[in-house]
Amino acid sequence: NVAGEKAQSILLRMEALSEMEIYDVRPDTITFNTCIKAWCNSGHPDAPLKAEGLLRKLETNPQYPKQKGGMLIVRPNRLSFNTCINAWAKSRKPKSAVYAENLLIRMIKSYQSDPFSTVKPDVITFSSVLNALAKSKATGFKAAKAQSVLNSMITLYEDDGSSNTKPNVICYNTVLNACAFSAHGGPDERKQALSVAVETFNDLRHGKFGLSPDAVSYGNMLKCCANLMPPGSYRTKMASQLFASCCNDGLVGGMCLDEIRRGVTPKEFLQLLAKCGYSKPLNQGRMAHSVQLRHLPRAFTKNVKAGDLKDRQRDSYAPKKKSNSTTRGRKQKEHPVLRRPGLLIEQSWMSGKDV
Repeated sequence: NVAGEKAQSILLRMEALSEMEIYDVRPDTITFNTCIKAWCNSGHPDAPLKAEGLLRKLETNPQYPKQKGGMLIVRPNRLSFNTCINAWAKSRKPKSAVYAENLLIRMIKSYQSDPFSTVKPDVITFSSVLNALAKSKATGFKAAKAQSVLNSMITLYEDDGSSNTKPNVICYNTVLNACAFSAHGGPDERKQALSVAVETFNDLRHGKFGLSPDAVSYGNMLKCCANLMPPGSYRTKMASQLFASCCNDGLVGGMCLDEIRRGVTPKEFLQLLAKCGYSKPLNQGRMAHSVQLRHLPRAFTKNVKAGDLKDRQRDSYAPKKKSNSTTRGRKQKEHPVLRRPGLLIEQSWMSGKDV
C-alpha cells in the first residue's frame, strides 16, 4: 500500500466522522497538507496528480460542521501549493514543468485577487518552478520561460518589498542552468538562451538586489558558452574573459575548471592559466587534463564554498587508464601482495604486547 493511499483513506474517514455529532473530528488545512505530503513522498508515479487533486479540493474551500455549532471552512495555504509544485519539480513526467508553472500562476492570481489570501508565493515556490523548468527536456524555449518566472518574482518583490520574495543567487543560477541545457533546441532557441544567460549573469555582476556571482554562477555561464556557442574565436574570447574574472574573484570551483576545458582548446587553456598568473603547467609542458583543482593557486579558489570545490574531471578530459584485469578476454592471475616484515609487527603500545 502506498503511503498516500493510507493517508487519504484516513482523511476520508475523518470527513465521514465529522458528520456525526458524537465525534469531535474534522479535517483542517494541516490534515490536507499532511495528506498531500504523504502522496509526494510515496514514490508513486502518479503522486503529483494525486496531490494536486487534493489541492483542487482544498481550493473549493470545503466546510465541516463544528460540534458546538457553526462550520469550519478549510482553505489552502502556501505550503499546500509549495508541496505540490515540489512534487512536479521532482517528477519525470514530460509536462511536469508546465504543471508546476500553472500552479504558480494560480497562486499569483489568488494572491492578487484576494486581500486575505494565504497563498502568496515565496522564494521556495519560485525556486521549485525554476528547477522544474531547468530539468525539463520537453519544454521548448525554457530559458525564456525561466527568465519570465524570475521576472515575475522580481515584480512581486518590488511591489511589496517582502523578504520572502526577494530573489537570491540560487534563483539566478537556476535560470543560467536552464540556459545551459537549451543546447538541444534549434538555432533560434540557442541564440535566445545565450542572450538570456548574458543578461542574467550581468544582473548578478552589477549587484542587483545586493547579489554577486558565486562559483556555480561562473560554472553555469561557462557551460552556456560551451553548449550554446560554436567553437571559434568568439567563444574562446568570451570563455577566457569569464574565466579570468572568475580567477580574480577567487571563485574557481570544480564546475568552472571543468567547463573552461570544454570552452577552449587544451593549448588555449594552458595559455589562459599562464595569463591569469599560473604558468607552471605551460612551462612544464603538461597536458591540460592533468591540471587539477588542488594544483591551482589559493587565490583562484579562496572564495569558493566547500561544496563547490569538487573537481569532477570529465572522462573526456581525464586520461584513460588501461585495464589490467583482462588480457585478450582472459583474466590475469592476481599475484599476492608482498609486504615488508616490519609492516606486520604490532608495537606494544598498540595492544599491550608485541606480536
